[in-house]
Amino acid sequence: MSTSFDSYQPIGLQRHRPRARAQYRIRRETFVRIVLSAIFYISLWRATGMWYGLPADFQEGVGKDPMPMRLLLMSLVPLIGLYCVLEPRRVVELLRSASPLVGIVCLCVFLSIAFSVSVTASLRALVAVALLTAGPILYRARYGAVDTFESLAKFAIATAFINILYTAAFPRFAVMRGSYAGMVKGAFYHKNMLGQFSATNFILLLPALPMWRLRYYDLLRWAAMLLYLVLIVLAKSSTAIILLSIGIAVFYGMRWVQRFPGRIFRSFVVLLAFALLGFVVSVALMGVAQAIAESFGKDLTLSGRTNVWEQLLPLIYERPLSGWGFALFRQPDIMEQYVRLTWDAQSTHNTYIELALNMGIPATIIWTSFVVVRLVGKMTSSPLSQALAITKRKEVVIILLILIGAFTEAGMMLAPFILWPHTVIALTSLGPEFLSRFRKPTQAGAQHASGLRR
Repeated sequence: MSTSFDSYQPIGLQRHRPRARAQYRIRRETFVRIVLSAIFYISLWRATGMWYGLPADFQEGVGKDPMPMRLLLMSLVPLIGLYCVLEPRRVVELLRSASPLVGIVCLCVFLSIAFSVSVTASLRALVAVALLTAGPILYRARYGAVDTFESLAKFAIATAFINILYTAAFPRFAVMRGSYAGMVKGAFYHKNMLGQFSATNFILLLPALPMWRLRYYDLLRWAAMLLYLVLIVLAKSSTAIILLSIGIAVFYGMRWVQRFPGRIFRSFVVLLAFALLGFVVSVALMGVAQAIAESFGKDLTLSGRTNVWEQLLPLIYERPLSGWGFALFRQPDIMEQYVRLTWDAQSTHNTYIELALNMGIPATIIWTSFVVVRLVGKMTSSPLSQALAITKRKEVVIILLILIGAFTEAGMMLAPFILWPHTVIALTSLGPEFLSRFRKPTQAGAQHASGLRR
């Protein structure tokens, strides 16, 4: 065998180049993970609006957005731009895979902005919604459903402890005054936000897999679930209690639906279940809802929301096609112009009415249809992996709770609000076929991306 330099050099290069490429891929993967994680958790935190020193009487701080929240939102711009430079192909493929209904809704949004009463306010809201939408989708498209929901669970665990500790340390800010005196809002702007957030995250923290042995992380998960129950009670949110009850029932009911063979038969079962649920709610559970509401000193209209709706509905028919402007009826000054009550109404208290006022009736119907179609599609699917099947159930619960909660609360969809990132992640439908188009640096990364675990 020749030992000359000419014959030896190629062998040496062949030995070192693969190792160098592998090290480069690992370093690049780590950097991408850091960037996406920063985008993901900043989006979640900004959507909640949690901050120190928010007024205990929410009317004292109407329309005020703390400067740190604005800075957090703006920090997403360079981070998202950096990720687009790092992985442009994935971003392009993600845009190409978007549903046509989403494209139509986007066109309706731009149309509503063109005819907006306040173009500046609508554009600001569009930028906020777009930034808080991009982050969760990019993370979900990179790491898959299972890993994304595990990251959501970590955020949920942290916020449970943060709100309890904040309430104990700063009750002058965390416990509301005024008409909501004594109700806990934690680090949130309003106690209703805390209630919705707690109910949804309780479902999110339900174990993804059977626990054969108890780990420290599992203890933290169960402790956070207990704290969320405490926060719901302290917030005195009747809506949160109703949503939590429905969410638990649907989560475990979906396990029964997923066992049926054949998608057509599962679709029939889902439609039958919806009809049955509607009948039970209209006949039996209304009395339960009334009792829950009365236990918190309210009526079944949940604090007189129908009085607000009666004044807002005629405004929809004044501008039925384009609406008054995207996100315009999230502005307190706009609400003050059109709603006259014995108390200040700072919200439409109904997302569907709000969407119709903002974007018009056609856009509202198209968006709602898109959400319902995705919901039914996820309910009738049957993933091969147990972890992915449980994650699908949580997606269904989140979408369903958003659809139900939207009847009594504003900003549940297409708004930079507490649960918008959760909704975006749940609505995203990117299966293994999308994620398999991109080479993964490690076998573990491939498992995370496909949403499957051995």
